[in-house]
Amino acid sequence: MPTLRNRRLEQLLGGPIDETLTYKQVKGLIPDTTEGPDLDFKRDTYGSRDKDRKELCADVGGLANANGGLLILGMEEDSQGRATKDVGVDISDAERVRLHQTVVANVQPTPTFDIIPVEDPDRPGTGFLVIWVARTATAPHAYIQNNSLLYPKRIGTQRAWLSEALVAEAYRARFAGFADRIDEAARIEADFVERLAPDETFVVVTLVPDMPGVFTIDTPALRAFGLSNADTTHTAFGIGVRHFIRSTVRRRCLVGATRYQPNKPYSRGACELHESGSGVFSSAVDVRTSGVEDLTSRLVDDQWLTLGIAAGLRFLARHARDRAAAGGLATVRAAIAPYVPAALVDTLGWPEDRLGWFAAQALATGKGGEITNGAWADTVADIDDLCADGPGLVAATYRLTSELFQAFGAPEVRQITADGGIRLPHWHQQIRPTINRWAQAAGVEVLTQPLAQPLI
Repeated sequence: MPTLRNRRLEQLLGGPIDETLTYKQVKGLIPDTTEGPDLDFKRDTYGSRDKDRKELCADVGGLANANGGLLILGMEEDSQGRATKDVGVDISDAERVRLHQTVVANVQPTPTFDIIPVEDPDRPGTGFLVIWVARTATAPHAYIQNNSLLYPKRIGTQRAWLSEALVAEAYRARFAGFADRIDEAARIEADFVERLAPDETFVVVTLVPDMPGVFTIDTPALRAFGLSNADTTHTAFGIGVRHFIRSTVRRRCLVGATRYQPNKPYSRGACELHESGSGVFSSAVDVRTSGVEDLTSRLVDDQWLTLGIAAGLRFLARHARDRAAAGGLATVRAAIAPYVPAALVDTLGWPEDRLGWFAAQALATGKGGEITNGAWADTVADIDDLCADGPGLVAATYRLTSELFQAFGAPEVRQITADGGIRLPHWHQQIRPTINRWAQAAGVEVLTQPLAQPLI
C-alpha cells in the first residue's frame, strides 16, 4: 500500500506516514499541534448510525477533494483545535474493516486512503486510528445519500458542500488532467523510442500515475536499483521476460538495460524510471527465425507482445508504488516501436502465420499484410492491481493488447480474457504448465477451450 506523502505532516510526526508510525510519534502532537487544512482530530471513532456514516464519508471525501491529509481518531482537542489528550479508541481489525467498508460503499469514486492502527503500549487493543487520505486526480468524490450525490470539501479546518458550479469545475479539471496524462505518456514514450535500436522491434509500455509520487536519485538509490536488477528477471504470468544487466542514470531517472553500451541504442529491452513515479519499459517482440524470408516488414510475435505488456505494467507499477509512493490510478500506454511496417504473427504454427485482416490481405495477394503507421493503445488502471499477480493485471493487459491487435485487424488478444482469465490453448505447449501454475496461485481463471476464430 502506498504511503501519504506530505512534508508538513511528516515533519510534525517525525517520520513517514505508514505502518511504522509509533504511539510516541502521534502522542507527540500534544500539546502544540493545531488542526489545519490537512489535519483533523477526533476524540471518538465514527458510530454506525446514518449520521455517523455520513460524517465519516464526508470527512474522508472532503480531504480527497482538497489536498489530502490525516484524520486522527482517539485524540481529544480543545476549543482552539489543539491536541490535548490521548483518549484512545478501539483499533481492532474488525473496527478498521468496518470503517474502511463504510467509505468504499458510500464514496464514489473510491478515494485513495488507508487506516493505520497505532497501539498504546499501556492499553493493548486501544490507541489511535490514523486515517490518511491522498489527494487524487479522480476528484470530485461524492457521498451517495438516498440516490443523491453530495460533494464535500475541506476548506481550512471546516467542511463545506460544493455547489453545482464548483462540482462542474471539478469534473472539468478531472477530464483535463486525464488528457494531460495521456499527452505526458506519449511524450515519455516518444523520447524513449529515440534511444531504441532501429533494427529491432519492441513493445513499449509507459505508466504515468494520476498523482505523481517522488523519490530521490542518488548513489544509494542507484546502488539499490542495480542490486535489484542483478537479482531479478522481470516476469509476466510466471514467464521470464526481461533481465536488465546494466544500471545507470539519465537526468531525473534510473536506467536499466538488457544490453548497454554508452552512446549506443538500447537493444532487446530497457527501462527508464522517473523520480515522479512515471516510467517506460521496452521488450523485444520481433520474430527472429531463419524460416522467415520476407523481411520487408517487422514480424511481431503475439505471445511475446502479450507477455511484454504484462511484464511492463507490473514492473512500472511497482516502481511507482514502492519507490515513489504513488498510489491510486495511473494512465498506461503501449505501442509497437520503432514505427515501421509490421505484421502480427502467431508462432504456435508456422513462423509467418499472420493474424487479423492483414492476414487475409497477405493470403490474397501473396505479399503485404502489415501496418505502416504504428500501433498504440492507452487505458487507466489501478496501481495496486498492476502490482499484484492476479486478475486485475491480466485484465489491464487484455485492454492494451487487444487495442494493439485491433490495429492489425484482429478483434482481440487470444491468450487472455477481458475479465482477467487465461486461455491456455493459445500459449506455447512448453510454457503452459508454468502459466497454469501461476494462474492457480494468483487466483486467475484458466480456460481450456480456444477462442472461436472470427470470420475474416
